[in-house]
Amino acid sequence: MSDDALSKRKTKTRIPIVNLDRCQPATCGYACIKICPLNKKTKVVYPDKVTKKARINSKKCIACGICVNKCPTHAIAMVGLPVELKDQPIHQFDENSFRLYDLPFMAKGKVSGLIGANGIGKTTVMDILAGKFVPNGGEYLRKDLDLKYVLSHIDLSVHKAYFRLLMQKRVKISYKEQVLTKFLEEKETIDEILENNDELGKKRTLTKELQLGNILEKQFTQLSGGERQRFAIALALLKKADVYLIDEPGNFLDVKQRLKLAKLFHKLAAENKSVLVVEHDIAILDYLSDQIQALWGTPHAFGVVSGVKGVKGGINAYLTGFLKEENITFRSKAISFLRVVRERKWDTVPVYVKFTTLWKSFDKFRLKVSPGQVHKGETLVIIGENGTGKSTFVKMLAGVLKPNRGSADVMASVSYKPQFITRDYEGTVNEFITNYSGRYTGEQILKQTFYQPLGIEHLFDKPISTLSGGELQRVFVAACLSKRAELYLIDEPAAFLDVEERIKVARIIRNAAKLYNASVIAIEHDMQLADILGDRVMLFLGEPGVRGFTVGPVGKREGMNEFLKTLDITFRRDVETGRARINKGGSRLDREQRESGEFFFERN
Repeated sequence: MSDDALSKRKTKTRIPIVNLDRCQPATCGYACIKICPLNKKTKVVYPDKVTKKARINSKKCIACGICVNKCPTHAIAMVGLPVELKDQPIHQFDENSFRLYDLPFMAKGKVSGLIGANGIGKTTVMDILAGKFVPNGGEYLRKDLDLKYVLSHIDLSVHKAYFRLLMQKRVKISYKEQVLTKFLEEKETIDEILENNDELGKKRTLTKELQLGNILEKQFTQLSGGERQRFAIALALLKKADVYLIDEPGNFLDVKQRLKLAKLFHKLAAENKSVLVVEHDIAILDYLSDQIQALWGTPHAFGVVSGVKGVKGGINAYLTGFLKEENITFRSKAISFLRVVRERKWDTVPVYVKFTTLWKSFDKFRLKVSPGQVHKGETLVIIGENGTGKSTFVKMLAGVLKPNRGSADVMASVSYKPQFITRDYEGTVNEFITNYSGRYTGEQILKQTFYQPLGIEHLFDKPISTLSGGELQRVFVAACLSKRAELYLIDEPAAFLDVEERIKVARIIRNAAKLYNASVIAIEHDMQLADILGDRVMLFLGEPGVRGFTVGPVGKREGMNEFLKTLDITFRRDVETGRARINKGGSRLDREQRESGEFFFERN
């Protein structure tokens, strides 16, 4: 390659991005407009006629960065865009808003996995492929958009045939969306909804496979998070379709249920269907996918779909941030799982929580918790199937529920983040965290330890009711950890979070425990996250929805081995990234680990 060509390949174009949530003209008095050196001669930065927020003319802007440095609310960013992406995007929302490049390729007879950060276009991709959303090819001012325009004006590459079939209504799509609020107005029972949408005659089979038998007479509003997720998946799989789009099926599901999904998706693919799955649990994504595509870029600025890759190579490329075939590096520091918490002895450490045998009964469920204790400074991870009493136990420690028999002695102040987080609070994020934690959010230690790493400072003035699922989760975690306590009870902190956010949350929780010299009890279904987070493990076993009992607390290796035996799977550690990978049943590694009794990684 010549020097000129190499120089051209390395050059980047910088695009102005305005975060409308952060832009507060009433506060700053349009500092960006006043400071722009080009505004004296031409109109580069100007107020929008409708929103009154700042807009920047992308074609005239020279990306000098002065407005970026002078904006008091950090609403403006100049994002480096690789020169290869100067071509037409698939879609652009506005002049200074997010733009998407390329779409994933779906192959008949295969399960395709899509991995990427939140805010980088995954749901936009799914909406476009589902035909719910018509892309504009970068022409964000156009309003008269239809699939004819898409076919004639957008460079679709290998996707042209797909969009032609979509326009001709010759391809049928079943779409399991991430957000399930559309079902909240349903007055029919779950049984009636499934019956009315059963196009394949598989209602009885899927009801059994997805454990829906005990919710059939309920309405959607009466369901738990996991039940809602399994219902939505069942509804999608009952459709007679050519393409199945599954957006984040793992939220609120336990490991066993996620493994079942993998089998169901592979059954669909075996019927010569195309299946595309977005999932943040990388161990499960690895297990269920036949091919992987990474969605990379800058959140809320631009997203690019990579080429098709093998499963191991595709996930590792995303984690390391280097796409070999494209010769693109998009991450300054690789995500690595090689350093995990080492086991330690707790015999001489003071006890914060001590409980006798606890009994708790409901109409159709009974729980027996064996005696145990949690030590000062310890992080205890609770794992097990849904419906075996994990949240019930944590609620008893939090004082929300009382046991029928037995006692839990909590010798510490408590901060509790529940499993189900809602947008019901009438106020801003700042007000919510202040009320929840009883602390001033301006404290520097809180900013540095929680708000900045969690990326929520720019959300402070937003109403809680307007937050996305991932934003809401991060705000609740921040509020819980901001409260000064000696024991943090955290129920499923990873739901709705992407891979990077999950790792950050795990490390932030451990940092909080160290900062306050506090204990943490966390419920988690992502085995990779449980490995990073926990010092010890407590297992919840039994028959979901009927009875639950516990094992432990025990050492992490012992607990993980015992749990994986119940799931009948073994995990190995990827050599390159250190991430957890599920061994193929009957493979050499699977047999060797079973024989040695090491179901969870090799012994160090």
